[in-house]
Amino acid sequence: MNAKRLCTALLLAGSAFSAAAAEKAPISQCVDLGKNQEIVRSGGGQNFLLRDGDAHYLVTFRDGCSSLATTPSLSIVTGESSNRLCPEGTVVKTKRDNCAVAKVETIGADEYASRKRRASR
Repeated sequence: MNAKRLCTALLLAGSAFSAAAAEKAPISQCVDLGKNQEIVRSGGGQNFLLRDGDAHYLVTFRDGCSSLATTPSLSIVTGESSNRLCPEGTVVKTKRDNCAVAKVETIGADEYASRKRRASR
């Protein structure tokens, strides 16, 4: 491969990596969740995917959430507010546990769909 092709390939790879990294960003303010939600349990008890209307999130737990995989339902709570997702202070309540959220990141619809496919395997 000549130098020109190598440089082009490296630029394209860098652009793809930057685009993927740009899709994932921590939320900076609270989000009030609507009724059109989908939760995908992925990553064991470390995180889960959340689609709220057209918005997509990756929610990661501080110390994991072992009951996430087996709970029939869960609720997202910040303080006294249900269905409120915040950068700090959010808890996911399962039937057995209250799991502290460490990080909430927005992700693109394509990444959400890709992670959802992997989780269903």
